[in-house]
Amino acid sequence: MGLNTTRIRIMVIVFASLISALSVSLGGMIGWIGLIIPHIARFLVGPNNRFLLPICALIGAIFLIVVDDIARLLFSVELPIGIITSLIGIPLFIMALNKAKRGIQ
Repeated sequence: MGLNTTRIRIMVIVFASLISALSVSLGGMIGWIGLIIPHIARFLVGPNNRFLLPICALIGAIFLIVVDDIARLLFSVELPIGIITSLIGIPLFIMALNKAKRGIQ
């Protein structure tokens, strides 16, 4: 009723993109955490969101601490944590995709 929905849709997309870009620039390139950890937590506790959200936070924190320790202990130079999370995260994500694909068939 008088609202330009196309304009509002474009504004929402632009603002969501800016917020995503800002969070990545502040948090760094550890985006694998958001892809891997919820799948691992869902495999452990099931789809109940009451348990899933705290478990995701706990597993994500533990994963980042372990990866940061690995990055600091194994290499004499400062290695970005995004590289280690990618090296660990890609195989885990592929395994999660394969398990999900087997569940669909």
